[in-house]
Amino acid sequence: MARKQPSAADTALIAAAGERGAAPTPTQLERWRAAGLLPRNEQHGAGQGRGSVSTVPAEAVDLVVWLSAHSRPGRRPSDLALEAFGAGLPIPEPTVRAAWLAAATDFRLDALREPAKDADRSDWIADVAQELAAKHSGKSVLLPQRMRDIDARIAAAGIPFALPELAPFDKGAYDTEPYTSRDLLTTTISGVLGGTSELSDIDIAAVSRALAPPGATVPVASMLEYPEEGTQLADINDGHGLTLLPAGDARNDLERVVAEASLAQLRASWQAVDRMHRWALSLCDAVEAELDALAAGQPPPECPGLKQWFFGITFGLNRLLLRQALLEPAPPTRARTSTAAMLLFMATGMSRLRAMVPDGQFELFPVLLPPFLHQLAELIAADLPASLRPTEPA
Repeated sequence: MARKQPSAADTALIAAAGERGAAPTPTQLERWRAAGLLPRNEQHGAGQGRGSVSTVPAEAVDLVVWLSAHSRPGRRPSDLALEAFGAGLPIPEPTVRAAWLAAATDFRLDALREPAKDADRSDWIADVAQELAAKHSGKSVLLPQRMRDIDARIAAAGIPFALPELAPFDKGAYDTEPYTSRDLLTTTISGVLGGTSELSDIDIAAVSRALAPPGATVPVASMLEYPEEGTQLADINDGHGLTLLPAGDARNDLERVVAEASLAQLRASWQAVDRMHRWALSLCDAVEAELDALAAGQPPPECPGLKQWFFGITFGLNRLLLRQALLEPAPPTRARTSTAAMLLFMATGMSRLRAMVPDGQFELFPVLLPPFLHQLAELIAADLPASLRPTEPA
């Protein structure tokens, strides 16, 4: 069956794109609109009872030029939506949010089947975590080679990881069993599927210690292993049902965080992934340069790289982000969005913490956090998600 002729508006759109070197077809325009990538033409009355005319939205030409350059057979429309949105193009909001939600909650859990209604969910989570960890542990490492090499150079330079000034704040490891990449996968999967019901402070402390060099002083791990007055991370809440950490399936919390975020916050989270990778490479370069200077007998007056390296060891979070960046320097689209959602979740969690522990020493955030994460946290704090806004008095 012959296709109908393109409308005057589409003919003008194709011509405008052609002036910028693109050659879209009417069929492609139809396909992009059906996928939600391109807004439909706007209808306006022609006046004096002459029916209506269609006009192209102002942003459509930029989108068509970009889609013409980046779409190809086999590419998922959701990937195109995410990449175009990340590039600053005005993809329709419903398409953007649907693509974000799909990617943010995709933890590569291999077509996971939910347990039967009468099954014990905790047992099911343990079985799934063990099965998937066994399946994928051979594809993962605890620390990337560059981190291990830098740690080895620091030790060879005679710089102690057991810092004397921090020793009083670390009571020693709760568990001295060797920790492997399989253990990390098991903990991660259990935390995703069960939240704090399956992930204790001890588990989080074990990750902090496992990512640190052997013998390092890790006060944050000790705080989790031996909390003062029995306070647990899972207990931190706002008194209205909102907890600091997910109390159940973390994918539900991620969905809420993504759904509540503004488009500006989503785009900033996407861009933060690039900044995270640049930060990781810059930090490694700086530490290696400082170690080179020390080895040459020319110690620099200050060592900001080494200082940041030890912050990561001491507090854990920076070390985790450094690991993530080095293990996956050029993530594919869905993996990048998953990482962006993780950063959004962390930054939102910092706003949660401010609300739940108002007397915390948050002035230290700019010193302790990587710049990309602190900037994202500040952006979210300036426009709080609905669940964190103060409740209006009745």
